Amino acid sequence: MLKNDRTHFILNNGLLRRKDDNLYFDKFDNDEQICDTKIIPINAIDEIYLLAKVSIDSYTLAFLADQNILLHFFGPFGSFRGNFYPNTPNSVNKSGFVLLEQLRSFDDVTKRTYIAKQITVARMQNAAKNCHKYGIDFDEKPFLNALEKANNNLEIMACEGGFAKAYFECWNKIIKDNKSFKFTIRSKRPPLDKINAFISYVNTRIYNVCLSEIYKTELDPRISFLHEPNYRALSLHLDLAEIFKPIIGDNLIFSMLNKKEITAKDFASDAGRLRFTNEAIKKIEMQMIDRLSRTYKIGEQTLTMRQVIRKEANKIKRCICENSPYEGFVLA
Repeated sequence: MLKNDRTHFILNNGLLRRKDDNLYFDKFDNDEQICDTKIIPINAIDEIYLLAKVSIDSYTLAFLADQNILLHFFGPFGSFRGNFYPNTPNSVNKSGFVLLEQLRSFDDVTKRTYIAKQITVARMQNAAKNCHKYGIDFDEKPFLNALEKANNNLEIMACEGGFAKAYFECWNKIIKDNKSFKFTIRSKRPPLDKINAFISYVNTRIYNVCLSEIYKTELDPRISFLHEPNYRALSLHLDLAEIFKPIIGDNLIFSMLNKKEITAKDFASDAGRLRFTNEAIKKIEMQMIDRLSRTYKIGEQTLTMRQVIRKEANKIKRCICENSPYEGFVLA
């Protein structure tokens, strides 16, 4: 059963603190003096995003854990730094059975390849629909045919890489301002230009939303099927995000750039690295909240996009635990 969505808060430059049984945020001005204080509605939020200079103490962290609220930490350039996940009686119970089935499915080459293919099919179809929506002549069938013949994850990733190259080549036909936002090559850590900085910021937000929704299920975020698990990072949310980046992130970028809601003036350079201004982050976050809150008719249910993401995670869980057929979500 899907619970009603609660919201999230974006905090920047201040002090997050507990007082009695309430949560407060003291906003700092440029001299790091308190210029505003707001009460955060503790019963109405699921997660908090901490951007740049936000202070928090262990007393407040313990309070947030008791309320089952997740924290996502970002650095000064908008780069993701880590998560705080509660481990309390209020947290989602993790099932030993689900964990074992997830591990068995990962070790089963046939099943892992099947899940990875379905995720990639949905990613390709959702991205291709973006091109069609903007009147771009884009034929995804050769890539889907090649994907169908793939026998392992290396071959799947190779198919996806070829598709991504062709898809990103269409961006300059979709985005009107090719002077400031011309796409040439995908670059990360750090992004080399404004369009890549925009993609990286929005994708990171989608990764964290997917991770938050996985956290509400019994799945283990360390064990993925398309991406390779590694020693340092969680990875299942990267799988899930492949489906939803074209739906949420790419469309947000196209819309905001073509409506000039984000322009070259919304970027600053700090120590040679590009970052968004605080005002730009506010504009992007308002769009992100709107898109995650939009409702869609899925079968007999009307769901927000956040709930669609959680439903997708549970579809993967049923495939793992019950051998149910799995098809990745494609927006109609």
